[in-house]
Amino acid sequence: MALLLNDEGLPSDKANILLTDTLDHDPPQQSLDIIDSLVAKEGKRAAKLKRSQRFTVVIGNPPYHREQRAVDDTGKRKGGVVRYGAAGLEPLIKDILKPLKEAGLGRYAPNLYNDYVYFWRWAGWQTTELPPGPGIVAFITASSFLDGVSMGGVRSWLRDTFDELFIFDLGGEGRGALIEENVFDIRTPVTIAFGVRKDKPKSSCSVRYLRISGTRQEKLEQLNTASLTHAEDIESGKGLDVLIPLTASAYKTWPSVTNLFPWSHSGAKFHRIWPIGETKNLLLKRWLELVTSIPRERGRLLLEKERKINSRPRPLLDREHRDRLPALEQLDRDDRPESIERFGYRSFDRQWVIADNRVADRPRPHLWAVRSEEQLYLTTLTATRLGHGPLITVSPYVPDMSHFRGSFGSKDIIPIFVDSSGVLPNVTAGLLDNLSNTFDKSVSVYELIAYVHALLGTAAFSERFSDELAEMAGPVHVPITSDAALFDRAVELGRDLLWYHTWGERFQPEGAGSVLPEGTTREVTPIVCYPDQIHYTAEDQLLHVGTGRFAPVSPEVYNFEVSGLKVLRSWLGYRMLKGQRSGLDDIRPAQWVFTEELLRVITILQHTVDVTPSAAQLLEEIVNGPLIPTSDLPTPTEAERKPPRL
Repeated sequence: MALLLNDEGLPSDKANILLTDTLDHDPPQQSLDIIDSLVAKEGKRAAKLKRSQRFTVVIGNPPYHREQRAVDDTGKRKGGVVRYGAAGLEPLIKDILKPLKEAGLGRYAPNLYNDYVYFWRWAGWQTTELPPGPGIVAFITASSFLDGVSMGGVRSWLRDTFDELFIFDLGGEGRGALIEENVFDIRTPVTIAFGVRKDKPKSSCSVRYLRISGTRQEKLEQLNTASLTHAEDIESGKGLDVLIPLTASAYKTWPSVTNLFPWSHSGAKFHRIWPIGETKNLLLKRWLELVTSIPRERGRLLLEKERKINSRPRPLLDREHRDRLPALEQLDRDDRPESIERFGYRSFDRQWVIADNRVADRPRPHLWAVRSEEQLYLTTLTATRLGHGPLITVSPYVPDMSHFRGSFGSKDIIPIFVDSSGVLPNVTAGLLDNLSNTFDKSVSVYELIAYVHALLGTAAFSERFSDELAEMAGPVHVPITSDAALFDRAVELGRDLLWYHTWGERFQPEGAGSVLPEGTTREVTPIVCYPDQIHYTAEDQLLHVGTGRFAPVSPEVYNFEVSGLKVLRSWLGYRMLKGQRSGLDDIRPAQWVFTEELLRVITILQHTVDVTPSAAQLLEEIVNGPLIPTSDLPTPTEAERKPPRL
């Protein structure tokens, strides 16, 4: 900085350049000379400035990272004065949490505990409140505050704080509906934003917006010549409204999927990979290796995080059993896990899991408590942008937290029943009665699920409404037809898709059973030894898996996508002979036994591709036909959004 000032002909000896923890407020004074370093002295000077001076401009590229507590970290979490307040000062984040909770979206509050949110709130406090007056904040941060459901409180606070907002949206989404290059080497879209507070009473906040798109180089070139005058006025909105221009589309007026099915939950999070595997026998071998090792080795094999070898949690599956489970360090070779169950690992990828509360940090007991032969778990994105492909996938088994697209989200799992007997549907009270009255016949939860899946279970919807999905974060909105014939056609298509998408375990056609029809793909050459690579040639529709060859595999199947998750490549990738592992992950299948399942997955994906044109035609007829106004549909209560009592 001194060199830069010198180059500009400015004095550098008087520059107030201090190193400090920005979010700390009045840190404790260090009295020992041994730690009274230059850095500590700078910290003291900075603390004095923050207490006694008013900052009019704050510029930066603050970190954007949702906080995750590290292993064995029992200390105070980050956030400083924003999260915890100070003497005589309430936590500043309350001003962001309050509007979110008042809007009934408090369940998304954990996503607000993000570094860049802390810095926005701190900067606004310093520039406009100490004391009130004019100030400017100029940040480049993640773009999620523009439209993310969980960031509605941030938008409300920004509107309440600043007179003008200038938004330069640089995009850079790495896996959403409109994938493009980022200005940084990351997959998180970014935005440059200016918040301006003038020295006069605030009446309203104007919002100006400019989307800068193209390659990285093209974006940088546009930024070199851009000015605030290039940003155009958009509808300012109010409160939690998004800070981006929206197309004039009926899409946003339809009910969201979470207003139809109000209880959504986060998926199971094990915090370790080894309890999840391709076969039951593989998991038994890993368990046996754990319980036959000497106790002092078990912590390393478990990969201790929140769960440790001396943890004694309550059972995951037998909720009536009041006694706690014996600790892993006490087990011997004859002790078995609670159970080994089928598991929804990824979209169109079922695996097995050691369903035992001692090996999972956050297994989500509510999801296990409601599993049954009738249960079906919908998975989607409820707080971030959806991408190409199906907008909802399903699992008849308890799903992983990253089930939908391979990256975890919040509250993305929607069970269709809130009990284990399949009696109490997870449907907003009065909705099924409303539909029954509209169609003059009884409508069941199964028909509603089938209708929704017909619209969202293929790529038809994401192709038809790609612009709307790109500009609005989830959950997806669903048009509800008032035409009984269209509803019945959608139910028929949805049932067929659900039969395939649940591996034949749900929605079985009368007389068909659970065995799905065979597809056209065949094993041309068998897999002789365990494969370590895959290859695809589109011209002859040939899939190479190690020494094996499978054909025909259409390009549409090979490239089948769920919001960035390449399904077939992901499915095969998890079953390859991977490189060096550690601990229990080293125990791998002795031989390839997945050909039958691979052919089944290809058949499921091909069937989905084949019916997509019919789904697109049906969607078009529904959208252009009569719809039930959203205002005529019931809205869920907060009680309906809460998980059932265990």
